[in-house]
Amino acid sequence: MIIPIKTDANITVDEIDITETSFKSLNLKESHIEEFIRTNIELLLTDESLLIIGSQVTNSEKGRSDLTAIDENGNLVLIEIKRDVEDIKARKEELEFQAIRYAAGYAKIKTPEELVDKIFAPYVKSYEHEFDLGGLTPHEKATRILESFLEKNNAMKTFNKKQRIILIASSFDRQTESAVAWLIANHVDISCFTLKPLKVGGGLFLEINRLLPPQLLED
Repeated sequence: MIIPIKTDANITVDEIDITETSFKSLNLKESHIEEFIRTNIELLLTDESLLIIGSQVTNSEKGRSDLTAIDENGNLVLIEIKRDVEDIKARKEELEFQAIRYAAGYAKIKTPEELVDKIFAPYVKSYEHEFDLGGLTPHEKATRILESFLEKNNAMKTFNKKQRIILIASSFDRQTESAVAWLIANHVDISCFTLKPLKVGGGLFLEINRLLPPQLLED
């Protein structure tokens, strides 16, 4: 919740209108949301460090996963993004099922070298302007970054022992929420985050919340 306040001698509610809007009404597409998350992943998960290593990765069945990251334990993290609940409902395949298929494919990656070859080196090449290559090839740069990240977090021995899934949308339908809650209860590492645009006075803000898992799954 976002509450505007003023402080004088006491705390009082500021008379600023806060209204929800939508990415669609702002003429923003899923690709805009994906790019925001790709470059600001630390705003989504403030209590851990994720390294983005892939974008629009194509699997063997010609499916494309939105973003790929690696966490502090060396686990691969699949991040799937939808603009809103309407986009989720319009899909032929349920969002969580698609994410599970992609994550299952990532489970086959056994070594950091394989990860660099298949995902990270192509990512560095695609966003070469964001990396200081210093005469290195994209493959060499990706290898150095990944090795440094894993060594810093003592995650070489735990590399890709399991996979995680993060679903992001401005809203989710109850069927998706129920399916994700069931997967969590059965020890699948999957979470849902809502990313909602808000109009606050004359400005625009994003409200980011973790929807699932809650502190108590029964919630």
